[in-house]
Amino acid sequence: MLPLKRLWLARKFAHTPWRHLFEPYRGDELIAIDTETTGLDPRQADVISIAAVPIKGNRILTSQRLELTLTASPKLTADSIKIHGLRHQDLHQGLPPDKALPLLLGFIQNRPLLGYHVLFDIAILSRLTREQFGFPLPNRHLELAHLYRRRQLMQNPELEPNLGFDHMARELGVPLLARHTAFGDALTTALMFMKLKQAGIPSR
Repeated sequence: MLPLKRLWLARKFAHTPWRHLFEPYRGDELIAIDTETTGLDPRQADVISIAAVPIKGNRILTSQRLELTLTASPKLTADSIKIHGLRHQDLHQGLPPDKALPLLLGFIQNRPLLGYHVLFDIAILSRLTREQFGFPLPNRHLELAHLYRRRQLMQNPELEPNLGFDHMARELGVPLLARHTAFGDALTTALMFMKLKQAGIPSR
């Protein structure tokens, strides 16, 4: 988000419960985030599960994670179920978006978001926050694939790296944990980030 837009939103929402979201973050934490959705178009797809895993310094705080399951969407199809395994009957106790989003925003606060194709997650969540609160997610973000690409090009600048999620995990020696679940992918993303950080790849 551009600084001027952030400043404008900070002023607009200065007297709301969400004013802290627009303040500059001064800490040393990240939030590894992942969503499972009904499709790949953030303008149309619905979110069915969200996971957010804090990273503080050199620790992944799995015990402090947030996992949310949302109510079943009519857009949930057999094709998407094949990917994430969540069926309509698995979502009957899920939260509606207007209940899930305040929990998510209260958890992530203004901490930077880390993800694989993180702009997709931000775009689809921003669509929902715009509808409910009038603003997009203002959090700064880090893209895992960009950090991995930087590492690979430092080692072999002539070869464009394979940025597939599974491939990166194998190359970094990270186990694929509960693949295509929000928590599994968020945790695997966090583990890959820690490997890259240990290798000295700048994350800013």
